[in-house]
Amino acid sequence: MTDETQSIMALFAQLIQSRSFVASAWMTVGKERRRDFMNTKGKSRLLNLLSAKDGLTNAEITELLDIRPSSVSLQVKALEEEGYVMRQASEADKRVSLIFLTDKGRASIEKGDLEIDQLSETILAGLSEAELKELQASLTKIAHNVKHSQFDAAFFERAHQMRHHHHGEWNRSRFPW
Repeated sequence: MTDETQSIMALFAQLIQSRSFVASAWMTVGKERRRDFMNTKGKSRLLNLLSAKDGLTNAEITELLDIRPSSVSLQVKALEEEGYVMRQASEADKRVSLIFLTDKGRASIEKGDLEIDQLSETILAGLSEAELKELQASLTKIAHNVKHSQFDAAFFERAHQMRHHHHGEWNRSRFPW
């Protein structure tokens, strides 16, 4: 590994250790994949689902989130009490309630999106449009390389054995993290 490559990887390690950087990256992925509401937990998960498919029944929510009906009932009740969702009788069957986001629920989703955008903008501040395009192209290549790398479970098993053999300590000169 060249000094330049080591320096670049050390910078990646520094970024990965930054809570705000990692949080921004994960939140951005979550925002872009909101339709994949399985990425979030608890009430946020339910709000994300309703932002994608408003007007669901408890049974549909149970199936889509793959959680117990009692959990859905508790979450819907709590979100309703907090003003994020409302129940409305179905026109087709008055015995069935449909769950809808309220204006407050939609505003909560939008506020979260805005905060994610602001954090991302802060992290990337100072880069020109050309630098952003170059960074995007470079990271796209790196992501492709990582996805198609030859590392496998055996590599990580060897690393685990090395760590175990050295009583839990990595050789810090080789693995500085």
